[in-house]
Amino acid sequence: MMKEHNNMNAIKSHKKLYKSGKTWMAATLMTVGLAGGAMLAGTTTANADEVTPVQSAGTIQASQQATDPELANAQSDAQKQQSTIDSANAQLKDQQNQLSEAQGQQSSAQQELDQAKRAQQAATQNDPAVKQAQADVNQAQQQVDNQQQVVNDAQTAVNNDSQNIQSATSAVSQASQAVDQARQTATDAINQAAAQQANEAQNKIDQLESQGKAQASQNLDNQINNVSGQVTDTQNDVNNTNSKISDLQGQVKNLQDQEKNTQTDPNIKTVPNGVIDTSKSLLENVARNNLWAPMDLSQNNGNIIDQNIYVSPDNDKGARNPNAGKGADAFLSEYDNYFNTNFDLVNQQTGMSDSQKQEMAILLMNIINHAREQRGLKPFTMTEEKYNQAQVRASQQSANGLDHNENDIVSAFGRDQYECLAYIPANGGSNMLSMLYNAESTLSSMLNADASSDWGHRENFLEDTGDLNYDAAFGFHYTYDTNTDSYLYVLTFDYDGPARNNTPNMMDRIAQYQAMGPITGDAKTVDNSAKINDLNNQITNLQNALSSQKSHLNDLQSQLQNLQAQKSNVQFDLNQLSSDQQTEYNNAKDTLNTVNDWKQAQLSNLDNNSNVQDALNKLSSAKSNLESAKQIQSEDEAKLQQAKDGLTGLNQVLVTKQSALDTAEQKANASTSQAVKDVQAKLDTINGKIADLQNAIATTKATISNAQTQLDKDNQKIADIKNGQKPAKSGTGKDEGNKGTTTPTDPSNDDNKGSETTTPSTPSKGDDQKDHQITPVEPSKPSDGNKGNVTPSNPTTPAQPDTGNTSIDGQAGHKPATSDNGSEATDNTTTKPTIVLPTTGKENGSAVSDAQGQNTTMTREQYKAQQAKLPQTGNNDSKAVIALGVLAGMFGFGLITKGKKEF
Repeated sequence: MMKEHNNMNAIKSHKKLYKSGKTWMAATLMTVGLAGGAMLAGTTTANADEVTPVQSAGTIQASQQATDPELANAQSDAQKQQSTIDSANAQLKDQQNQLSEAQGQQSSAQQELDQAKRAQQAATQNDPAVKQAQADVNQAQQQVDNQQQVVNDAQTAVNNDSQNIQSATSAVSQASQAVDQARQTATDAINQAAAQQANEAQNKIDQLESQGKAQASQNLDNQINNVSGQVTDTQNDVNNTNSKISDLQGQVKNLQDQEKNTQTDPNIKTVPNGVIDTSKSLLENVARNNLWAPMDLSQNNGNIIDQNIYVSPDNDKGARNPNAGKGADAFLSEYDNYFNTNFDLVNQQTGMSDSQKQEMAILLMNIINHAREQRGLKPFTMTEEKYNQAQVRASQQSANGLDHNENDIVSAFGRDQYECLAYIPANGGSNMLSMLYNAESTLSSMLNADASSDWGHRENFLEDTGDLNYDAAFGFHYTYDTNTDSYLYVLTFDYDGPARNNTPNMMDRIAQYQAMGPITGDAKTVDNSAKINDLNNQITNLQNALSSQKSHLNDLQSQLQNLQAQKSNVQFDLNQLSSDQQTEYNNAKDTLNTVNDWKQAQLSNLDNNSNVQDALNKLSSAKSNLESAKQIQSEDEAKLQQAKDGLTGLNQVLVTKQSALDTAEQKANASTSQAVKDVQAKLDTINGKIADLQNAIATTKATISNAQTQLDKDNQKIADIKNGQKPAKSGTGKDEGNKGTTTPTDPSNDDNKGSETTTPSTPSKGDDQKDHQITPVEPSKPSDGNKGNVTPSNPTTPAQPDTGNTSIDGQAGHKPATSDNGSEATDNTTTKPTIVLPTTGKENGSAVSDAQGQNTTMTREQYKAQQAKLPQTGNNDSKAVIALGVLAGMFGFGLITKGKKEF
């Protein structure tokens, strides 16, 4: 008796049971028949497709003693394979019996579960609380449905309103377009009616204006020619006057040359408008000989020494100097004596001497006082004490840094002062006249370009002192500027109020010099001054006349330009027309105005046109209809919202009723739920057991299939040897027929532990029974000591169900490997596998007894027919089962296979 072995590690899979009891019974009989056919002692062998009869293990021995080692090895291996098949068939029968029993239990448990669920459902439905809750839900649902219909009706009304509004809007648009078209038609009619008369009047006006412009153009041509002639005459006058002035200036020069040629004093030098004594200071020369330049530089008197300075208006402090570019030109050769002699030179190493500083202070203060006098302000005084204090202040370090240091100011003057600080460049200041120009430039900047200091310097110089003469002083300090790598003077200007001492006023020196009289030089000098003055007066008069001529010339040129501009754009002037033309022009203007007024009146009252009025009435009606449609829509939308709000409330009531129903059902189910759970647990246990058996059967069938394959090879090898055909050998000369062959062992036979075994391949899975799959349960692993009745515990997750091949609808079965030639049921022409029978004569009554002493090859079908005649063991019931198994092996699988292929 082979050991029973259940492979509990095999993949578990669960299938549904057939719902038809008859079908289940037929499938069960087929399964039992398969097992019975496999158990015909010594007369059958398992194949990958079916269970077929083969010779018994004892008949594989040769009739004569085998002397060929290859034949002996093949026969020995065939016996081993047959033994494995026999053992596996016995085990398969036991497993299939257990599976049939478990499937019967499964059907019964499923019926119990269905009955328990029906009982549970009936108990729930008949519970009074559930019935009442269900009635409440039904009533609430009906109310919701009714209210939903109200909402739907209201929504339909709103949708219809939207369509009505669209139609009304379209009607308004069409009516508006009709109004525009009516207005345009009326406008075109008005324009057409007025166009003819207006065009006639406008043509007359254009004709007369063209004639007037032509006359005006001719008049302008006459004026242009007249003014152009005057321009030419005036230009000639200017040229003549310039010529006269040049002639008189030549005479003056000749007279001056006469005076130069008779001079005997080398320090007396001629300059325009007089002489200078280079041995005396600039201040003395200019004061005694009155060499001051005039206030209005356009009235050039030939002098270049300023005692006036331009001060911009208070309301336009940045205004340009109108005297700029006017006056005497100091770069002319006649002024060389001011610059090219040793006239009041300044030492470039030490700077101005103290007397020169006094001279510069007087010259600058004279300039400031003239500017003050022009504004009606009292002039400054400059006492010698104040002057000396100013020199101390200029030498202080804070003044050098342009810092109004109060302590230094007090230390220099004894009290705080109003003060201006600046720099005077020393570059080019080789004599006092050049230094005066540099200093005057600094003063001009402080007066007219002092915005960065908020005009503080300007205010100090032009301080209104009322009726008092404030005492002020300029200070100078010569220093080297490392930043610019040049020398410069630090300039200070300070004042604090009226003079407080009796120190003489240094500004009186100008008057003192003037009292000394002019410097005339040697008495032997020829004096042509009277002639020169007369010529200069003539020159002045001619210059004045020249100025007037130039002004008149400028006026004429401007007038000519204006006339030429008018000529390029002649404007109509009614006065250019004759009296009759003017009347005709005015009548055309009146006609045009009348037509335009009528046209404008008609266009202004365009809506009074009957066609326009009719279109406007239709537009008004369309707009009214649109507003009515919008009002209806607004009302319907309010009704829709009200209906939706009601539906929301009823849905909330329905949710509450449904919740009450769920609660009632849960309470009603409580009494019957445990019975359902118990039956479900029982069914789950049975399903787990079925899955385990199905996995074990699959493993056993795989073992049979592998052993049968090897047995077929052995039989073929034996037949080849018997027929004198040696198996092909490899190049090494060794028999490779059984090299590497592995003999499968009975998985339940512990006696084979020492032999080499292979793990049967996992049966393939098909899609034949996908529609019958059920959710697999989670079977527990049964213990080895209780193989017949397994109680699940600690469920584990099952593998996916095997849907490859079935013997019972919904139940998993082994799907044998398909040969290259297909199944017998689908191809009857395929060559059938053969079994080689040795001629032993041991099988009495068998169909092979007549073939003693020879090997016979027959097909599988022939062998089945022969095997049916063999004697059987067992009672009548077992014989019937065995016979049914043989029939199932011969026909059933083929039919099942065919049925699967038709899916």
